[in-house]
Amino acid sequence: MVAPKGGGNAWVWGLTSMILFMIFLMINVFIRLKKLDESEPEKRLTFKEWWATIDAKFFTKAIPLEKEEEFILDHEYDGIRELDNSLPPWWKYGFYATIVVAFFYLLRFHVWKTGPNPEQEYNTEMRIAAAEIEAYRKSSNDMVDEKTVTMSDAAGIAAGKQIFNKQCFVCHGMNGEGGVGPNLTDDYWLHGGSINDVFKTLKYGVSDKGMPAWEKAFSPSEIKNIASYVKSLKGTKPANAKSPQGELFAENELAKVQVDTATKK
Repeated sequence: MVAPKGGGNAWVWGLTSMILFMIFLMINVFIRLKKLDESEPEKRLTFKEWWATIDAKFFTKAIPLEKEEEFILDHEYDGIRELDNSLPPWWKYGFYATIVVAFFYLLRFHVWKTGPNPEQEYNTEMRIAAAEIEAYRKSSNDMVDEKTVTMSDAAGIAAGKQIFNKQCFVCHGMNGEGGVGPNLTDDYWLHGGSINDVFKTLKYGVSDKGMPAWEKAFSPSEIKNIASYVKSLKGTKPANAKSPQGELFAENELAKVQVDTATKK
């Protein structure tokens, strides 16, 4: 059994209370058995009789079969009559124990406030989970897609350049000046100019324009690096650059729109 994060102390308190209750119950049983033996010293009980005595007094406390007719209630339903039997002592003692535990719970969490309540535990676990997810994402570059991609660092851009020079220069030129494919160094884009758009174009391709999909050839982290290198080519003005194609993409205007939208939300 594993205690939930943030609630370990509550488990210790509850477990301690239950252990103390069980010890009290066992002491009570032994005291009563000792008194029973002292009252009938001449009679020695067999194990079966001894257990039956304990069971009748402390566990079931059921009415003997031969006396059940005296305790059957008058009402009847569908031929079934109710026996006015006692609740098992263990059940009653357990119920009393829950009252004791509830009393300490009330004091600790709502009066003394020495422990986190369920809402505080939930918020703590959510913060821990968010931190663990963020740490995992940082350690695993392949946990990225067109919605979560961000610019790579300098090392990632350098790695993206190596892949670009091996696979992409045929259509886009060695410096991104364009050829069969569009110029990648100006402000005009056929399929969007954000890092997310470039990642998506690289990943899924554009079949009607002859752009292959690279999602099976490269990992998400490699596609991220290529996209970041492509973005880094902006404004480099290589020789023999191809004329602009597509629509003008303003990076700063896009950022301003995103900020305004987030502010309104």
